[in-house]
Amino acid sequence: MKTRISAMMCLLCVLGSADLTRAEDPSSQRVADPYATSSDAPTMSSGTLEPYLSFMAGIAFPRSADATFKDGTQPTVVEDVDYQTKHSFGGNAGIWFPTRHKLAGFDLGVEITGFLWYADVACCLDNYNRDPATGAGTTTEINGIYIGSNFLIRYPMAISEAYPNGRWHPYVGIGVGAHQLAMKPGGSRGVGFQNAITELRDTTVGFQGVGGIKAHLFKYVAAFVEAKYLHAHHDGLTTDRFGQSGPAFDPNTGFQGVQVANPYESTIDTILVHAGMSMHFDIKP
Repeated sequence: MKTRISAMMCLLCVLGSADLTRAEDPSSQRVADPYATSSDAPTMSSGTLEPYLSFMAGIAFPRSADATFKDGTQPTVVEDVDYQTKHSFGGNAGIWFPTRHKLAGFDLGVEITGFLWYADVACCLDNYNRDPATGAGTTTEINGIYIGSNFLIRYPMAISEAYPNGRWHPYVGIGVGAHQLAMKPGGSRGVGFQNAITELRDTTVGFQGVGGIKAHLFKYVAAFVEAKYLHAHHDGLTTDRFGQSGPAFDPNTGFQGVQVANPYESTIDTILVHAGMSMHFDIKP
């Protein structure tokens, strides 16, 4: 009996040792970690792509700029148009590529981004939306829309088996896209006074620089904060520079007010600060 028990124990030891050897072999199908085939720290270089979707909100800080009027009205140039700081919101959709080993630890990415912000010029700025001689003035309502592509580079930090693309990472990028401003000259300036002119839009090329930091709260959910610098030159902007627009419609008299819009050109630079959440996915080979 003792001989049989000893033989069985020896057989179990041999089988256990062989099974453990196979489990530790990276080529074995029993290896749960797909990155274990590399002796290095886990990375995306095994071929895994990382698509993501982001939603963000924040504040836009348009910088004061000069307006050059094109309709012969004087003065031709109004300096330091004070575009207001207001809220902004938008979203991104992009993908990161497994290029880390080829770029000294960095990853490359590309994304489509779109966001909306507001840059009204409040009543009243002399010769821009108020006549200094009469004191008549209006608000110029402006909302901006940007849709474009960004080319990004990031440096993954805190790489682990659970977070092969890094638990957090700083990133920077540059981009180009369509920059549109929608203007409503002759805007609200009191009770009963409505917008005198519907939106007049001008679209041009916009250039963007972006930088931020993203940290994963969970494996597929991350929070981020980023800053953008947006530059564009428009030659088809409008404002009621002497406050000549009347009410769009007077319900008492049925009067349709006059609508005045003076065209101008200006270079618009805007700083945007956004915070948001993103959902990340992986596509394994």
